[in-house]
Amino acid sequence: MRSERVRSVLGVWTPIFIGLFVIATSINFYVTAGLDPALESWRAICSAGAFFVGGLLILTTYGRYKKAKEARVRRAPPVSLPPASTPAPHDERHHDSDDNQDGD
Repeated sequence: MRSERVRSVLGVWTPIFIGLFVIATSINFYVTAGLDPALESWRAICSAGAFFVGGLLILTTYGRYKKAKEARVRRAPPVSLPPASTPAPHDERHHDSDDNQDGD
């Protein structure tokens, strides 16, 4: 039970929180950055790129979490195994040549 919680925190919630932190940082940078007027367009581009990366991190993590949750709920029906068959006879011709060699 404990390992399931740790896995949930590390696999789902931590990437989501990191994505939210990246988004918050990009918004803060866009609002508070005091740059030259010549760099204003770069401020918008960098903020938009960081916002995109944070959003992508959140969306992919949430999608992976949702997919894993559906897979746990929807288990595959039990498959009946075919009856065990005897293995095919083993061809030992190549071993005979190795055993019959003399130490000449």
